Amino acid sequence: MLSAECAWTVLRTEHARMRELLDLVSGQLNTADWAANPVAEAPRLIELIGRLRAFDEATHRPKGVVLLELLRGRSAQADQLLEELEEENRHCEQLLTRARSALQRVGAGHAGAAQVVESLLTEHRALMLVHLEREDTLLHSQTAQLLTPEEWAAVVSSMSAAIGTAAISKAKQRALR
Repeated sequence: MLSAECAWTVLRTEHARMRELLDLVSGQLNTADWAANPVAEAPRLIELIGRLRAFDEATHRPKGVVLLELLRGRSAQADQLLEELEEENRHCEQLLTRARSALQRVGAGHAGAAQVVESLLTEHRALMLVHLEREDTLLHSQTAQLLTPEEWAAVVSSMSAAIGTAAISKAKQRALR
């Protein structure tokens, strides 16, 4: 099933990029600059969170839409996994929203909110790493068991369309600069 392997190669590559972005956020929290002056460093963390969110929302998630739709309703186990993954996504989004809000408070001079930021981003990183691993293993296993070659072809086709849409969007953004 070449289509399945192609699809999972793309998804795992994107998971690797997400891990890199998580490492950038974590690395920024562990710098001497953050420890010494979180007020000055808050905008950098806000920018990194924005990059992580943008990659997830504009690049990664659109590629999984058809895959998840095809998997839904195939088995109780798959449905349970999808529910858990969706809940993890919601929780991660909430953590990032709260961290961004706390970072804005830090940037406005409330350095005491820096500990809140660290706690939220540490929790987010841990949850996101587990989530990505569950997608790479459990979701991969469920899709391998339940999807047909024809369905995998549809998944790859939808991924190609998502890649094309993202490329057009990036080109438009560059043209507007």
